[in-house]
Amino acid sequence: MPVTFPIVKPAQREVLGVAIAFSILAVVAVSLRLLAHHLARKPWTPSDYAIIIACMFAVGLQSISITGVVQAGIGYDHVKTIAAVYGPAPITKLLTLVIPLQFLWVLSLSCTKISILLLYLRIFPVTWVIWASRGTMLVIVLWAIATILAGSLICRPFAFNWDQTIPGGHCGDQVQSFTATGVVNLITDFFVLIIPMPLLYKLQMALYKKATLIIVFGLGFVTCIISALRIAVLSSMNFADITYTIPLANIFSGVEPCLAVILASIPLMRPLLGRSAQTSEVTTAHTKKPSQPSAGCAGRCENGFLQLEDNSSQLQLRPLGTKHRVGVLTQEANRSSEDSMETGKSRFEDGEGKESNQTQSQGISIKQEWDVQHTASPPR
Repeated sequence: MPVTFPIVKPAQREVLGVAIAFSILAVVAVSLRLLAHHLARKPWTPSDYAIIIACMFAVGLQSISITGVVQAGIGYDHVKTIAAVYGPAPITKLLTLVIPLQFLWVLSLSCTKISILLLYLRIFPVTWVIWASRGTMLVIVLWAIATILAGSLICRPFAFNWDQTIPGGHCGDQVQSFTATGVVNLITDFFVLIIPMPLLYKLQMALYKKATLIIVFGLGFVTCIISALRIAVLSSMNFADITYTIPLANIFSGVEPCLAVILASIPLMRPLLGRSAQTSEVTTAHTKKPSQPSAGCAGRCENGFLQLEDNSSQLQLRPLGTKHRVGVLTQEANRSSEDSMETGKSRFEDGEGKESNQTQSQGISIKQEWDVQHTASPPR
């Protein structure tokens, strides 16, 4: 039977508390994101599927952390003390858990970044943004593959990761490998963060709205800070005394993907704020009239954006198109003929036999009807 460690040390409680709390927050964030889509009657996009997968990987990572605390002695004591009391089995189990821990870390972060970049491709139809996003996605995929290969090949044979008694086995510097992959992760975080900023800066809107939008899309900067802190604490990790030195690195490795999932979902929760928050119109640079696209923007404006109207409200006023009633009332100047008056009135009647109560002597009248309809918001 596997060993079960009592939860008595602060390091154990910290790892467990962070793992449970951030797992719940990540699941709640993705659920709210999908609920917002439901309220806005928008279908799921590839970006949504990617963030769901990222959330699953992140929660799986935290599950391994919890298992490491309960059954492998993370944060309980030094390796020698644990081995003397419980035998080598918990240490072997922890060394085994480190491998999927690293794989789930890179897979979750990769899916989150790809989800964000797919969102950029959908809402920023600008040539250079498209190329920058696709190029960054390629780098992220290559980084994920390299990280998994490094974790698989750094110890030869593979079982030497957890069984150091195998004759002829050897391992490279695992901490240095973690640090190198962490640095590349930080660089890709930075690129994903700055891609939309030039376009957001050029948006033609009230300053406070622009600042709010930049802050929302810039929330990823928090992930960059966590990533940098993780790289810093990795230097204190020692595989020879892994149960005692891994808790802090484990906490940051678990927080980073969960926080990335949360922050990537926040910008898409806008429909949850209520209909009143959705009435403001966002216009881009080079767009002169928010309510009417200019001749040069009939297709796509110079900066690549399409003029969009915020029509997410369930109630919309729209003209009935061709249902305009136009009548011309003519009357002779001497007004001597009553027949002329009756003829003029009959010309002003619409197709349903209704008479206009307008009795002006001469002019053109235009009647416009409006209809209030419940319509679904078109997918964007």
